[in-house]
Amino acid sequence: MTTTPAQEAIATLIELAQNGEIDPWDVPAIEIIDRFLRELGLPENIDAVQGQADLPKFGQAFLWASMLILLKADTLASLEAEEPEGELEDLEATDVENIRRTLPLNLEHYVRRRASAPPTRRRRVTLQELIAQIEQIAAEIETVSTTASVVQRVRLPSRKEAMRTITELAHQENLTELASRLEQFLTFELPQIAPDKKQIELEELLTWWSASKINQSMPITETPHTRDKVGVFWALLLLCSQSKVELSQVEFYQDLTIELVR
Repeated sequence: MTTTPAQEAIATLIELAQNGEIDPWDVPAIEIIDRFLRELGLPENIDAVQGQADLPKFGQAFLWASMLILLKADTLASLEAEEPEGELEDLEATDVENIRRTLPLNLEHYVRRRASAPPTRRRRVTLQELIAQIEQIAAEIETVSTTASVVQRVRLPSRKEAMRTITELAHQENLTELASRLEQFLTFELPQIAPDKKQIELEELLTWWSASKINQSMPITETPHTRDKVGVFWALLLLCSQSKVELSQVEFYQDLTIELVR
């Protein structure tokens, strides 16, 4: 079973704690994250052939490194001490006067100035918290990897494959004969019915086709979808794949326009 970087990191943390190298109640998170980044050993230059072969490995390593850097940034932000905000109480004028009287004269002589700024306080990071963060990173990486593999498996068919599928479907439905006769109708009968029309809508075609002599001469048992809208549509797709007609549609689910390619 392959060990993930997250599992190796958790094992390293537990080993460091068992050996007494880190305090489980006060883990130096930044130093530990920097150590993990160094141990990744990501190459600056990757050979093209090697990179192609080890692409999943390098991808996982870079993803793990980016998540570690994000964790480091979040940790640095959380380690910044928040100065306690003193709550000022409303004092009466008499109280202020009393306080002023109790203060010694020349107060600046009694004030001891700091030689340097006070050390920054930080919130302690426990071993359990750091392991929980690493496990969360591992879960996010697993989600990204699963999504990427699913997307990689989905491949859109090429135009050639789509046309082959249309042709096979047309043959399965025995629509090649219908496409041939529909082409004859568009070439010979349609110019007589509507001589000024260069383009027709699908509904118009269905109306004229149902009354066409070419259509009525076809045996119904031979082509059961002859007078069916779906059958005519498949026949038009077959003719379009053969560059005999052009199909256009301004918007989805709107009228389909047919134009004969002469």
